[in-house]
Amino acid sequence: MHEGGGVTSDFDAFHRIVLADEALQAVLDDTIYPDEFARRAARAAEAAGLSLDADALRPDARARRTPPSADWAPPTWLPTGVIEDANEVAVDWARFEQVPLARSFFTDSVRDALCRPFNRVFRHQTALDAFIDAAAAQPAVVPAGLVFHMSRCGSTLVAQMLGALEGTIALAEPEPLDSAVRLALARTDIPRTRRVALLRAMVGALARPRNGERRCFLKLDSWHILALPLFREAFPEVPWIYLFREPVEVLVSQMRMRGYQTVPALMPAGIYDLGDGEPLGPEMLCARIFAQYHAAAIRALPNEGGLAIDYATLPAAFEARIAPHFGLCLSDGERRATIDRATRDAKSPGVRFAPDDGGKRQQATEAIRQAAEVHLAAPHAALRALAPV
Repeated sequence: MHEGGGVTSDFDAFHRIVLADEALQAVLDDTIYPDEFARRAARAAEAAGLSLDADALRPDARARRTPPSADWAPPTWLPTGVIEDANEVAVDWARFEQVPLARSFFTDSVRDALCRPFNRVFRHQTALDAFIDAAAAQPAVVPAGLVFHMSRCGSTLVAQMLGALEGTIALAEPEPLDSAVRLALARTDIPRTRRVALLRAMVGALARPRNGERRCFLKLDSWHILALPLFREAFPEVPWIYLFREPVEVLVSQMRMRGYQTVPALMPAGIYDLGDGEPLGPEMLCARIFAQYHAAAIRALPNEGGLAIDYATLPAAFEARIAPHFGLCLSDGERRATIDRATRDAKSPGVRFAPDDGGKRQQATEAIRQAAEVHLAAPHAALRALAPV
């Protein structure tokens, strides 16, 4: 599509029409086939008196997005990312319709949504300041619980079990929230009240009840425990848990495939205290990072609405400790649903769960055992003392 010509201006006009008409969105988004989508969109454009043919509306024909808006996207849309360039920061949205967020991670649900022809043609962005301001006109959303964790320690399982509850949204490590946390920590030139408002706005946008849901739980990225004071300021009354696991088992998993949170270059500057800059092997580096997670949790436990949960006590601890901490009283149906989720692999729900604790311990190298002993043995013991079986 060309800039400055009739096709572009007609598309912009059609984009505004579509964004204002939820019934039309539903019609256009009711197909996964690009050609059928293009034909439907062309008919709708013609009915609106616009000169746009099917070729101009095929998903592979869109070359640009419309400028950021001052409004939130319609109710069936969710944020998919935060876009930053030299001039501005904006929240990017996509239409999810009524599709539940049932995938293991929010990123997987975003990938599914962005594959749809509708979202490859019609996108919506909201300038960051306008995004925060517009949140005041939206129904307030306060999470029912926050799930912090050290990584590779059962947090995905807990999120899946929470998501099995009736009328519940379980958001698993949503990237737009991670971007909001990074901005809130980095932009110290912005008043803290404004940065806290950004967190509240992003949670409110991500947890929009598209299917009549009554509550939302957030499973956060592992490094977010270092931003616990920010979350407590945004949601002071919300209970939270911190999941941890035998350090050797976590380190073995990380050495198989490192999480981005263990790569300091991918993290906010200064978020980790890694000492005097001497080179660290990957085992020691990961252990030092997880020790900082544990320290942040221990400082806040048990007096700030938190609860420590040992991976070794799952899944039984879900009903015995996590549910009561989050104020949940499970029905018989919910109890069966959560037990069923616990029998599946949390990251691959179609596969039956098989414990791998013993295998991980057998595969641990001397470097892993040494790193675990030097940096994690003491904080692990402290957490266990705060999380009696």
